[in-house]
Amino acid sequence: MMRSMFAGVSGLRNHQTRMDVIGNNIANVNTIGFKSSRVTFQDTLNQMLRGASAPQGSKGGTNPLQVGLGMSIATIDVLQTQGNLQNTGNISDLAIQGDGFFVLSDGARQYYTRAGNFNLEADGRLVNPANGLVVQGWMADRDGNIIANGPVTNLQLPLGQTIDPIATTLIEFGGNLDSKTFGTLSYPDQTITDNDGKSFRLSFTLTATSNYNEFEYVVSVDNGTITGGTATGRITLDLDGTVKSVTGGPFIVTAAGSTTPVTINPPNVGDLNGGAFVTNTTPLTSLQGTFKAPDPLVTSTRIYDSLGNAHNLTTIVTKVSVNSWVWETTDPQGNVIGNGTLNFDTTGRLVSAAGTPITFTPTGAETVVINPDFSNVTQFASSTSEITSPSQNGYPMGELQSYNIDSTGQIIGVFSNGLTKTLAQIAVASFTNPAGLTRSGDSLFSESNNSGTAQIGVAGQAGRGQITTGALEMSNVDLAQEFTDMITTQRGYQANSRIITTSDEMLQELVNLKR
Repeated sequence: MMRSMFAGVSGLRNHQTRMDVIGNNIANVNTIGFKSSRVTFQDTLNQMLRGASAPQGSKGGTNPLQVGLGMSIATIDVLQTQGNLQNTGNISDLAIQGDGFFVLSDGARQYYTRAGNFNLEADGRLVNPANGLVVQGWMADRDGNIIANGPVTNLQLPLGQTIDPIATTLIEFGGNLDSKTFGTLSYPDQTITDNDGKSFRLSFTLTATSNYNEFEYVVSVDNGTITGGTATGRITLDLDGTVKSVTGGPFIVTAAGSTTPVTINPPNVGDLNGGAFVTNTTPLTSLQGTFKAPDPLVTSTRIYDSLGNAHNLTTIVTKVSVNSWVWETTDPQGNVIGNGTLNFDTTGRLVSAAGTPITFTPTGAETVVINPDFSNVTQFASSTSEITSPSQNGYPMGELQSYNIDSTGQIIGVFSNGLTKTLAQIAVASFTNPAGLTRSGDSLFSESNNSGTAQIGVAGQAGRGQITTGALEMSNVDLAQEFTDMITTQRGYQANSRIITTSDEMLQELVNLKR
């Protein structure tokens, strides 16, 4: 009779423990990074009333007769399942998506947590504001390099850090140089009077050919007739408008009603500004041409010297032949500090870019030597034509203004000069048996004999989860499951209490037999 009472007592006591665990789970339903627990039961020792016997001959065996002595708690397991992530927008709030724990330290020992509500202190340390423990990881060197296989240390961002200026050594040019880029040539309409006093008027039509600075001319006559020679031809000019070659002409025009022909000679090789069509009349009449070279293409580039001082350089590109251009770069004072040529093939692609490096010496700084890169420049027919300098690799001094944290835990500093540099990396710990960790309060865990040693490394590697910035992991407590467990626990407690009261009544009947 006493056995049933003791069994009931063990049921009451252990169901109460289960209710305690359920209550703790529900209390922490909104605790960030909290991991719920569950209780499992097992039976205890059994009293042997009769042992089992083996079958013999034609007689079967018998099973053992045993009476259980109650139940006990088998385990209280921590369920290390993923909690939902909640966006906060706070850059120092972190959550791990997957397995792993943030590593915190009080200077003497390490703790592990899924709660990533961290703050940046005035001295730059990244800490848990609830307990002041410092987040652990690896600090970068001056060049932004991190050795992630070394021992972890306190993470302390270098507030006020500056980044050294970088002198420009490369300018990358771009843009498209219109293959139809030509100069223009014109000659004025002119009334010519011959030696008999008769007049006629000449008009010139010039059309650019596919060759650079080559123009096809056609001369028309009003109040006269072309009576000899040819009034058509081609004129080719140098870059500055000097006549290189002429075809066609001279030609002869006779005015209406005149018997005196006028010979008109085309420009001569070497004439400037397109030369002139010249008559043989007295006095001579010169029809001077007007040449306008194509506008050069200009781009301005801001570069930096070794002290971080900015300088604006101007690069001018000018077409010199069908598939060739020249470039020239000047400093802020207009001094030429670099020049060369650009040659394109018949498909508009750059085949060679010859020339000198862009070199100048700013006051008080080291000589700047810049290699121009024209590999992205093309020469296609287009309605627009431009040369650009979209990028160069120099920077002024920069001051740390803000930081970002990527999915691997790298803390990347953003500097005032637009540069970014890795400052540190947050460590993530994994365990062979995370359910074996010991709770230490404040949503912290500690190693135990059965958890295994912390394997500390980089997020996203070796099975560790990735870090989400601006979010927190919520509790993984399932209220529906907890309420269901609460009901079954309550009923189990009630049933065990009935065992005790019923056994008590039976003992009372036994005592009454003596009356």
